[in-house]
Amino acid sequence: MPSKKSRQKLIKRQICSIARIFACASFLILTIIGVSSLVRAMSLETIANEDGVPASWKAASLGNPDTISIPITYWDQRQDDCSDPERQFEWSECRLYAKGIIRNVVKSHLGVDGLPVPAYTNNTDAWTAYHDVFTANVTGNDPVRSTDNFYRWFHEAYDKNGKQLSKRYDREVIFHRNGDNSYEYGSKGTFPLDDVDFSKDDSATKTGHNFHFTAHMRIPMKISADGTEQFWFSGDDDVWVFLNGQLVLDLGGLHMDTEGNFIINKQGNVVSTVNNVADQSCRQSLPSPLDVSYDIYNDRLENSCPRKPVTTTIPTNFKPGDVVNLDFFYAERSTTESNTRINITNMNWPISADSDIQGEVVGQIENTNNQLVQFVTSIANRDPQNQLKLERLAAYIDETAESNLNQGFIPLTSSTLYYTTTPEDNNSWKPVEISAPSGSTAGFNLDTPLVMSPAGTTGDTLYFRYFAETSGDTGTMTSTVSYYTTLGGVAGVTYDYDTVTYKPQEYQITINYLYKEDGSPASEPYTGTLAAGSEFSVDSPKIDGYTPDYTKVTGTMPKNDTIYNVYYAKDGSTEPVEPTDPIQPVEPEKPNPPLPTLPNLPGSDIIDGDLTYLGPLGEIAYVPNTGIISDAVAAVFEVSFAEIILSQSFVMIILMIFAGSFATWFSLRKYMNMNLATNTASRKAAKNHPKMIAKAKANPRTARNAHATRNTKNAKKTKK
Repeated sequence: MPSKKSRQKLIKRQICSIARIFACASFLILTIIGVSSLVRAMSLETIANEDGVPASWKAASLGNPDTISIPITYWDQRQDDCSDPERQFEWSECRLYAKGIIRNVVKSHLGVDGLPVPAYTNNTDAWTAYHDVFTANVTGNDPVRSTDNFYRWFHEAYDKNGKQLSKRYDREVIFHRNGDNSYEYGSKGTFPLDDVDFSKDDSATKTGHNFHFTAHMRIPMKISADGTEQFWFSGDDDVWVFLNGQLVLDLGGLHMDTEGNFIINKQGNVVSTVNNVADQSCRQSLPSPLDVSYDIYNDRLENSCPRKPVTTTIPTNFKPGDVVNLDFFYAERSTTESNTRINITNMNWPISADSDIQGEVVGQIENTNNQLVQFVTSIANRDPQNQLKLERLAAYIDETAESNLNQGFIPLTSSTLYYTTTPEDNNSWKPVEISAPSGSTAGFNLDTPLVMSPAGTTGDTLYFRYFAETSGDTGTMTSTVSYYTTLGGVAGVTYDYDTVTYKPQEYQITINYLYKEDGSPASEPYTGTLAAGSEFSVDSPKIDGYTPDYTKVTGTMPKNDTIYNVYYAKDGSTEPVEPTDPIQPVEPEKPNPPLPTLPNLPGSDIIDGDLTYLGPLGEIAYVPNTGIISDAVAAVFEVSFAEIILSQSFVMIILMIFAGSFATWFSLRKYMNMNLATNTASRKAAKNHPKMIAKAKANPRTARNAHATRNTKNAKKTKK
C-alpha cells in the first residue's frame, strides 16, 4: 500500500494535470478573444458626424449627384385677343412691348392657399399704381377667386361662355450639376409645352412654339445662412420667388431677358438684387395707350423712364439648419422670347421633410447631481402628393458641463425611443426598434421603416421622445436629431437641434417664526430658493421679550422643498440652542412632484428612473465595415457571439482562470514527471518484492555486478 507521502504527491500530480488543462483552455479562449477583437476592430469604423449628422448619410443622400429632378406644374394659357380689354396673355401682336421690371405686382406674402396674391383687386387701382398696361389686369383677392383675372394663372379656368382658358400639366425639370455644389436648369429658348395641343389653334402657337404658360415649382431646402448660398435667375416674363411664403425675388411684369438673384447672409436675412427695374414714379406720368397711339406709348416707355439695378435686404431671420420652402412662380406672356435659366449654388436640396426638436430639464436623477433631460422631436412630410418613408434616426449629444465636455451619439433602443402620431395622447407612445449603432452596416436603422402620409393629411407628422442624462449639475446640453428619409426611392436628410441650459435643481426653503405658547406667527416667515446641496445659515429675528429656540437655522439644502419652525418663548423660560444642534425640518404639506413617468413597456430597462441605457457621453460609436471581413463570418463578429466574448466581465473571468491555473501548473509541474519506480519509498518497497528477486536470480550477470559493487563499497569503508 502506497505511503501517505506518495498519496499526497499523487494528488498534487492530478491537480497539476487539471490546472494544465484549464490553463490551456483559457489560453485558447483568450486567443479567440484576441482574434475576435482584432477582426472586430478591423471590421468597425467610427461614425463620423457633421453637425450631429452621420457623415455617411449626407454622402449617400446629398452627395452632389449629376442631376436632380424637381416636380413642376405648368398651366398652358390660351392667347387673349387684342380687342379684349381684360387680356393678360399676348401683347407683342397687339403692338405693345414690355420695358423693365414692375415690382410689387403681387403681395409680399403668399396667400392662404399658398399661391401669389395680386396687390390690387381691380384694374383701375392697378393702373393708378403702375401706369403699366401689362400689369393693370393682374388683379385678384386673397385667396384668389375663380372670378378674378389672376385665377387662371395657377388654376384651370373657364370664361363666362364655358371656354377653357388654362389647362394644367404636371412635369419634371432636371437640374444639371455644373460645379461642386452648383446646379442649373434651362436655357435661352425654353418651351416646355411645345408637345401639348391645348392651345394649338392660337396664332402664337402657330409660330412653332407654345409661348403662353405659367409655372410653379417648390423646392424644400436647408439653409446654411453663411452668405455662400445663392439663387440666380435669368429670363422673362414675371418671376416671383418666395422663401417660406415671403417674397424674396421680385421680377414682375412683362420684360425682356433680365437677371435677378439673392443670397442669405450671415445674419439670416435675404439680400436680393434685380436688374432693369423701372422707375415707378416716372412711369406714373405716362399716358394710357388708349389715349395716345401705341407708338407714342412705346417710345415714352422706352426713353422717358430710366431702369437700373436695385438691391434690397429682406429681414427673414433664418438660422443655420432651417429647412424652408422655395416657391418659384413664372409666367411667359408674350411671343417675343421665352427664356428661363435657374442656378442654385451651395444649398442642400431637395429636402422632402422638416424636423423640429425641443428639450427641457424634467427632474434630477435620484442620489446624483445629474439631471434628466427630455427631448421631444418631430418630422413632417412636406410633399403634398407622396408618402415619405423614415428609415434611420440618430440623436447626437454635445454637452458642456463645467470642466466636462461630452459628445457622442445616444445608443437609442426600444427602451429609450418612442414615437406617436398623436402626442396629446400619452398612451399612444410606442417603442421604436432601432439598430444603434453597431448592429447594421448603415447604423441607426429602424428595424421597420415608418411611413408618413402626404402633407396636409392625417399621419403626415411623426413625433419622437427620448431622454438624456446630464453629467454634472451645471452646464448646457445640445441634442441634434437627424432623420434619413426616402421619397420615391430618393434619399434625403433633415435635422434640427435644441440647446438646454441646466443648473442645480432649486428648491424652496421656508422658515416660520412662531410663538411657543399658542403657535401664532411671531414674525414674517423667511422664504428663499436654494440649489440642492448648498449650505445655508439664516439668523432668527430679534423680538423684544422673547427668545427663539434657535438663534440660527443652518444646514444643507435637501432635494425637496423644506419647512423649518422656530419657536419663541418668553425671556427666561428657555435657553436658545446654538447651530451645532441643527433644527429638524417639519414635514411639508405637499410632496414634491415626482419625475415624469417614463413609459413602462415589456422589455424596458427603464426602472424607477434608472437610466442604465445611456452610455457614457463621448463614447465612440462604431459601424461594421464590410469591406474588411467576408459576409460569411461577419455575423459571428457582429451579433451576440462577439458581444458576449468581448464583454469586460467575461474577459476578466477568463483572465483570472488563466492566471490561477497557470500559476498552479507552474508551481506543481515537477510532479508531472513523478515515477513510482524511482522514488525512495518505491525502491524500498521493490527491494524485497518477489518479482524483483526472481528477476535478479534469472540474470546472474546482473547479480554478480551488484555483488561486485557491494564489495567495492565495503572495501572503501574498511580502508577509511
